[in-house]
Amino acid sequence: MTRNAKRASTAALLAALVAAATSVASSSTDVIRDRQQAMKDVGGAMQNLATIAKKETPFEAGVVRENAAVIAEALKRSADLFAEGSDKGAAETWAKPEIWSRRGDFSKKLETAQAEAVAMQSVGTESAFSPALAKLGDACKACHQAYRRPRE
Repeated sequence: MTRNAKRASTAALLAALVAAATSVASSSTDVIRDRQQAMKDVGGAMQNLATIAKKETPFEAGVVRENAAVIAEALKRSADLFAEGSDKGAAETWAKPEIWSRRGDFSKKLETAQAEAVAMQSVGTESAFSPALAKLGDACKACHQAYRRPRE
């Protein structure tokens, strides 16, 4: 192989490595943004439920069911949005590294929160609303305390 051919081969290999690294970073950034959107969906639905809890809006079982369904779906979607390597990317993430080092516990907490959201979909009375919301809130809080770093 001539010197120029070796240089061309080396340059092509380097370009391929840079492209692969850029693709991984872009992919991680997309996953970070997708999970942030899922959590924004959860937050928006929780805000809607909070207005009922604070008596700012009247209790309506249909509204509770719809918002609980949004939360359950977003949490279910989130289970696939914490893939290995998605702890870093161009988008800032508030996910703690413990998500990946304590994966079993993280997954259990996420599943618990999702199950509480599913259970909340069956709330049909105002008297059942507050206890169900408290369980869901506690499940979310447990995960956030262990696996979400505070925004600075």
